[in-house]
Amino acid sequence: MSLRFATEPRASRRLLGRQDPQDLLGRRMPWIMGGMAFWALCILLRLFWLQGVEHKRYHAKAEQQHTTVVPIPPIRGELRDRRGEPLAISIKVESLFADPRVFYPDYKPAKGEERHWGEPDRRAASEVAAKLAPILEQTRGQVLEKLLRKKTFVYLERHLPPIKTAAVRALNLDGIEFQPESRRFYPRGSLAAQIIGFTNIDGLGQLGIEQTYDKQLAGLKGELIAPRDAHGKLLILQENYSQVPVNGASLQLSLDASIQHIVEDALEEGVRLSRPRTAYAVVVDPQTGEILAMAGTPTFDPNHILPKKFLNRGEAELSAGEREELRRELERQKAARKVHPVEDVYEPGSTMKIFTAAIALEERKVHLGERIDCLAGRWLYSPKVPPITDTHRHGVLTFEEVLWQSSNIGAAKMGIRLDPAVHYQYLRKFGFGDATGLNFPGESPGRMIAPDRWSVPTQYTFSYGYGLSTTPLQILMAGCALANGGKLMQPILVQRIYNDKGLLLKEFKPTVRGQVLSEETANLMKETLKGVLTQGTGKRARLDNGVEAFGKTGTSRKLIDGKYDPKRHFASFMGFFPADKPQYGVLVMLDDPAGDTTGGDVAAPLFKRIGDGILRFRQTTPDLDREADLKLSLRDWPVSETDEAAVHVERGRVPDLKGLSLKAAIHRVVLVGGTPRVESSAGTTAMRVLSQSPEPGAPLEPGTVVKIKAGMP
Repeated sequence: MSLRFATEPRASRRLLGRQDPQDLLGRRMPWIMGGMAFWALCILLRLFWLQGVEHKRYHAKAEQQHTTVVPIPPIRGELRDRRGEPLAISIKVESLFADPRVFYPDYKPAKGEERHWGEPDRRAASEVAAKLAPILEQTRGQVLEKLLRKKTFVYLERHLPPIKTAAVRALNLDGIEFQPESRRFYPRGSLAAQIIGFTNIDGLGQLGIEQTYDKQLAGLKGELIAPRDAHGKLLILQENYSQVPVNGASLQLSLDASIQHIVEDALEEGVRLSRPRTAYAVVVDPQTGEILAMAGTPTFDPNHILPKKFLNRGEAELSAGEREELRRELERQKAARKVHPVEDVYEPGSTMKIFTAAIALEERKVHLGERIDCLAGRWLYSPKVPPITDTHRHGVLTFEEVLWQSSNIGAAKMGIRLDPAVHYQYLRKFGFGDATGLNFPGESPGRMIAPDRWSVPTQYTFSYGYGLSTTPLQILMAGCALANGGKLMQPILVQRIYNDKGLLLKEFKPTVRGQVLSEETANLMKETLKGVLTQGTGKRARLDNGVEAFGKTGTSRKLIDGKYDPKRHFASFMGFFPADKPQYGVLVMLDDPAGDTTGGDVAAPLFKRIGDGILRFRQTTPDLDREADLKLSLRDWPVSETDEAAVHVERGRVPDLKGLSLKAAIHRVVLVGGTPRVESSAGTTAMRVLSQSPEPGAPLEPGTVVKIKAGMP
């Protein structure tokens, strides 16, 4: 059998009817490549859509998910008295807030303000609320309600004390963050509270200087963009300001804290002895118009506007008894916040006689020593009107004695010698019927009708203080014109305004509103009115140590239901000292003192108490009036728990202050609940605490004064 070798290749055979792989690949390749190209084109179009058309929307969505805009309030400016003593300061604190989005797993931002919140994770929120409630001294339900509000920013508690802040930080809770803020603090408590005013929780002025100069004090708020880390925690970096806050300006007031204290002590004594509805007083420098003190009763502590039990609670959460208690407290607060010397209007009574006499003297309608028949205390000058009467049955009195003995008849006889139009114009020049220009909320202009509307008795009653109304401040500023040579001054409460760097922005200098009387007439009236204290109705106002003063008592009946009630009245005394060149003008007023008392009985002794107190203060204290050192600012304090001022302080115990910087010492006292009172020989940021009272470790009740003596080490 012979073997055969193939020299030609065999033709390939199809297996089970399938095509050859090369043919199959050749036919499918265009489809594969076309599909890949189409898919690449779709990806490119999608990328173009996302990166081009929809870029802004998705960028904003990412920003919402990964960053939060935190509002940053500015530091409110300080208020200081004329010697640089702090009256209102701002202390750095922290407020606790939540981002409720953390507790909404399905939260999705949408276009504009629309958001999809979905259902909350109540279990997670309840766990957080249970941990926070005991620290914040709120109920679990109160905290939970805040955590589940459909907002991106919700305050849990404002202005936390350091102890609460540390306790919350230790929990390290997701969605719970701190925001730096400032809290208003009034180092002297209720001192001059009605004049200074106070701020609400948002730092807005609500009364007095805080309200009047709110725009200057408040500054401009800022905004901080805070990114989130991988765990959702906010990373608050100060360099991420989208709008930098501008701190408020600081104000130096004309008030003297020491004189204010003397006045308030005197008013407390007056209330204790005479039990009036209210008592108030004003002290002014007659030469400049600067208000050195202004006070009234009752008063309040601006550091504690409401009792703690009513804070962080809505009216719906209060019981019926608590709501009634809150209503009474709000009524009491409303009465305590009234600034009587600028808001109250009254008929001045006998105080007006000095202006009637001064006008008649200026117009040469009367002269010193002139004898005036006071008709035994009763003058029926017209059969159609009631007679004018005096308290005592005076016969003939000299011009001076009419004022010393406060004769209504004598004053009326001087007044009617004046032409009505002239009389009216002089009263207007004295400032009656117009606001004083103090720029203070609630100030009344008083009321005085024009001569064309006067009835038969109008000029008679005007002459001894009835038929027109005025405020206590108006009557005192008019009186200052007799003390300073005849000039009506505009009252001043703010001397200077500084920016937050201590640079002077504005200064309010003494302003003369007009020359009312000649200097000669003013000097004659000063000499005449000295006799009120030596021989007349104001004997109880005489000052100690032979210091001469002059002034006038005032007792005016109150108009009740259209009739003058003989048992209800205002008792007042207005006086000036030292008599040769008065530096102080004082008006004391008691509204409805108990008993049938006069201004000479109850107001004159209070003038004496205030005057003697001021003189003692001036003898022991050099004239330290100077430009305040407003660079000593508490706004630069850190808020860290490792701050010098925050270590080793125990609430209820006096901290050890010796050797500390003045700022740190004041801060420590505030932290433990005390009220710092600084005694220093000079204003400088380099001062250190030399001594303190009470001693370190002593028990400390809330509000207790801690005296700090500071100086150069």
